[in-house]
Amino acid sequence: MPQTINKYRILVASPSDVRDERESMDEVIDELNITYGNKANKIIELIKWETHSAPAVSEASPQDIIDKDLGTDYDLFIGILWKKFGTPTKECESGTEQEFRNAYSRFKRDPKSLQILFYFKTASPMSLSDIEPHELKKVNEFKNEIGDKGVYYWEYNTNEELQKFLRMHIPKRLDELGEPSANTKSKIASIETPLEEELGVIDYQEIIEESFNDSTQALLRITDATKWVGSEINKKTTELNSLTSSKQDISKKVLRDFFGRTADIMNNFASRIEPDIPIFIKSFEKGSDALFHLVTIYRSDFSISNEEDIRGAINSLEGLMSGIESSLSGTKSFLDTISNLPRMAKELNQARRNVEAKLEELINKLIICHSIVIELQKNLHKK
Repeated sequence: MPQTINKYRILVASPSDVRDERESMDEVIDELNITYGNKANKIIELIKWETHSAPAVSEASPQDIIDKDLGTDYDLFIGILWKKFGTPTKECESGTEQEFRNAYSRFKRDPKSLQILFYFKTASPMSLSDIEPHELKKVNEFKNEIGDKGVYYWEYNTNEELQKFLRMHIPKRLDELGEPSANTKSKIASIETPLEEELGVIDYQEIIEESFNDSTQALLRITDATKWVGSEINKKTTELNSLTSSKQDISKKVLRDFFGRTADIMNNFASRIEPDIPIFIKSFEKGSDALFHLVTIYRSDFSISNEEDIRGAINSLEGLMSGIESSLSGTKSFLDTISNLPRMAKELNQARRNVEAKLEELINKLIICHSIVIELQKNLHKK
């Protein structure tokens, strides 16, 4: 029989340098409408100038056209900034800033009318030519300003990381808001869910178990490789000390041979961990997505009110968190050791850069996973 459906609207504001994030938000909203909205009798609409505005002429400024087209009947404002602040408008330093100030003014008038989610990308640009110091200065000044206004902003490194945060943050804020601002309700017979998306508790449990196991095994192989190369480098240190402790001069040929063999060990280590880094992160992402969907189903279908009902998921996440934190600490320490190696020969220098690149990539992935686990833990403990 017909159901009453609440429609929530989300406005996204950002400059053009986060185009990928804007495009991927459509996928996130479509997914949330299935995994979250379908069970909660809610529909989420994403409002963007690309889809909700059109060419026109204004006596004031182009931004006024966009503001009128987008309207003010939205429930969540999502702002995203990276290395650009945006194009100045008649009233503000950028369209993103003007849209934020419109939303913030609404919030100040009626705090229950909407919520604001703001995200800052921390990834380094691909090229130094992409950096505009005056733009970064504006971004940082704005970041400090909204922090002073009481906006609890979030930071992310990759588009994939932002998507995972949005999957957790959007439902949390919509649940807190209650009725949509425009009070948009409609009667519909049902919300159709694509068959390929109709996974259930058992399906997600299997995905979580398999994915987290694959992720853990990849991390263990990386740990074993790190222990191996650490042991080998210690042996080489002992060998070098033995060479230098003798009072005889050491020929350049002997030294080059020594550093060449040391470089081979380091390159071997880099080759061993290289395939396991993507296995670790992809398996982790697959498992964490499945865990989020599993908790969503439990809460909507089984009316979970006690965290004991999902104790297995909590234990899995706590174990994963422990492994990530241990690996992160050990990897950072080993990177410091490698980075402090003296530049004795070109082979060794090249090997050092090779290892540093792999370790920095791993550390970056571990940090991302760590932040996602923290958000998942918050979601699991949410009543």
